[in-house]
Amino acid sequence: MSTGTVLLGDGASFLTDDHGGCAGTGDHAGTKDGAPVVIATGDSFAGGTLTDARALTDGTCQFRFSVPGVPTRQDTYLLMVADEEPRRYVEHELRSALLALRVD
Repeated sequence: MSTGTVLLGDGASFLTDDHGGCAGTGDHAGTKDGAPVVIATGDSFAGGTLTDARALTDGTCQFRFSVPGVPTRQDTYLLMVADEEPRRYVEHELRSALLALRVD
């Protein structure tokens, strides 16, 4: 399983609600609670969703994700979140407790 966070780091890239939540806007409009998170390898993939959207005091919008069933022992992995550009990772990065994807 791979877990991590996605941060929208520019206050212009998200909107907040009255309950401390947030959602992407503009180019990041697809980044919101329930948006898909896919981790793909050459011949397989595993999926999850963004959850627990929170506007943080540092001016960012944070989402959590958990993706079960990620294949092991692959050379590279592509992490795709909502409509954002895919990012390439190696296995130890995906297994790290500190996996964080910052989108600006």
